[in-house]
Amino acid sequence: MRQIAVISIHIFLLSQLFLGLSSCQEEIDPIIEIGAEGVQSDDPLAMAIAAISSLDGSEDNIIDQSSCTTVKFPVQGIFEDQVITFASLSDVEAIGAGALEVEWLYPIEVVLSNHTAVVLPDEDALEIIQESCAEGGLDPDNECIDFVYPLTVQVFDERTEIVNTRTIIDDKEAYTLFTAPSLVITMAYPIDLRRVGGGQITVVSDQELLLEASAAVGTCDEEDFTEFEELFEQELISLLNSSTWRVSFYEEDGIDNTALFGGYTIRFVQDFTLQSTGA
Repeated sequence: MRQIAVISIHIFLLSQLFLGLSSCQEEIDPIIEIGAEGVQSDDPLAMAIAAISSLDGSEDNIIDQSSCTTVKFPVQGIFEDQVITFASLSDVEAIGAGALEVEWLYPIEVVLSNHTAVVLPDEDALEIIQESCAEGGLDPDNECIDFVYPLTVQVFDERTEIVNTRTIIDDKEAYTLFTAPSLVITMAYPIDLRRVGGGQITVVSDQELLLEASAAVGTCDEEDFTEFEELFEQELISLLNSSTWRVSFYEEDGIDNTALFGGYTIRFVQDFTLQSTGA
C-alpha cells in the first residue's frame, strides 16, 4: 500500500508540474530572433536609408519650382497662345527659357519625396508645397549616393509577429519599409552603393552603411535651384561674353539694313557695354 501511495504522489506532482508549465507558457510572449542588427524607423540607420531612397524632385524644377515634387507626365500648358501636351521632361527642356512662360493647366499629378502621388487641383496647392520645401541642399534627402538594387532584408512585423524575407527592388520600396514604425529590419550584406560623382563601394555591416551614407551628405551638387530666371540670365551673359560677334541680319521698319554693319565685329564686356571694330 505504501508503494502505491508513493506512485500516486509522484503522478500528482508530475500533473501539477505540467499544469504549471502550461500556464507559464501562456503568459510568455513569443520571442522571434531576427538578429542583433535589426533596425527600426527611428534608428539613425533607418533614417539614413530613407534619406537615400527619398524621391529627388529637382530634375523638373523648371516646371514646378519645387524639389519636393516630381511632375507625372503628360502635362498640358499654354505656350505662345497654344495648348501643348508635354509627354516628357525632354519636351519641356526643348523650348529652353520659354518653359518659364508656360501657363500650366491644372489639375496636375505630382509625386512627393515620400513617393506618394497626389493630384494638385490648382496653383495654390502647389504653392503650399513650395513654401514648405527646403531648397538649396537643405532638404533631408541624400542625393549623393544610391543603392545598387536589389537588396535582401529580413522583416519582422511587430503587429503580426511574422518574419519574412523581402527583396527590395527600388527606392520606393526601400523608403516604405524603413519608415514603417511597426517593422524591424535586418539587412543582408554585402550591399553595393553608387556615388553620384562616380565610383561604387561595398559595405558589409550596418555600421559601414551608416558611415558611408553620412559621409556622402553634401558631397555633390543636388541642383535644387528654382530661380531659373537668374540661371538663364547668367548663361546668356556668359555666352555673350565668350565670343566676338558679327551682325548677320538687322531690320528696321521693315527695311533690311544688315549692310550697314558689314565688316564690323562686336564684343560684349562685363559692364554690358559694347566694343565694336571694323570699317
